[in-house]
Amino acid sequence: MSTEARIVCAAIRAKDGSLLLGLRHYSHDMHLQIAARTDGQKFLHRHGNDQGFVDQRGQYYTRAQAWRVACKNNQIIRTIPGSEGKLYSENLY
Repeated sequence: MSTEARIVCAAIRAKDGSLLLGLRHYSHDMHLQIAARTDGQKFLHRHGNDQGFVDQRGQYYTRAQAWRVACKNNQIIRTIPGSEGKLYSENLY
């Protein structure tokens, strides 16, 4: 079994460090979670280093950090012009 980190899904990080996980940043599933949580507002309008990804262990990575992990593991299947060096969900599928 590999111990290498692998990017598994998008994440939004609140100011307090808590994470909201989903298919894509602010996708329908994330909006449902935000609406269902009593503290959901803290995940709205997060950008920059607070939009990232998590690995299979729940470790948070910024877009730039996640790009390096995904490249190392050959997870990048599509590039987006102008976004090299920062991971987007579209890079993974």
